[in-house]
Amino acid sequence: MATIDNWEHHRDIVTPDSVVLLAGFVLAHGAWSVSDLPKGELLVPLAVVETDGQRQLLRFEAQTQEQSIAEGKATLAKRQGQLDAWAFVREGLMPEGTGKVDVLTVDVWARGMTRPITFVQKFSPYSSGAFRIKGDAIVVVDGKLVEGTEATGLVRKLYEGVSQHPKAGQLWHRWRSK
Repeated sequence: MATIDNWEHHRDIVTPDSVVLLAGFVLAHGAWSVSDLPKGELLVPLAVVETDGQRQLLRFEAQTQEQSIAEGKATLAKRQGQLDAWAFVREGLMPEGTGKVDVLTVDVWARGMTRPITFVQKFSPYSSGAFRIKGDAIVVVDGKLVEGTEATGLVRKLYEGVSQHPKAGQLWHRWRSK
């Protein structure tokens, strides 16, 4: 019997590979969008939604970043019943050491999952002198860090999804290597 999708079991998380690939694609799109933003400008939060194999890009613009993120989350929650999968990316700051670091955060969900998975990718903004991807993405489920082989497998699949992006896929290695 053929399966349409490979499913991996991460503790109590059942994750179709296709949704992690979608998360990577959306992470790449977010990185490509912020890779040349001037100081003070932020990524317009965006989602890619999938229904019957068709993808649609949604952007969430509002007066503030907080309003844009809230609108994106509310829209996805409202439409989730009609969707097969979605991935939502936004820009933010995460505490690190005594300061904060810029991050792109991607929430991803597919039909059959009990809850979204979150990937957090650190970066240096273009306005710092050069856009750079910093380190490997971290994986969070229910507010808890996923570590070890579970996280390694998910991040590897995430970066496969990054490589599928027609623009950022070609730039990712260069963004990471300098």
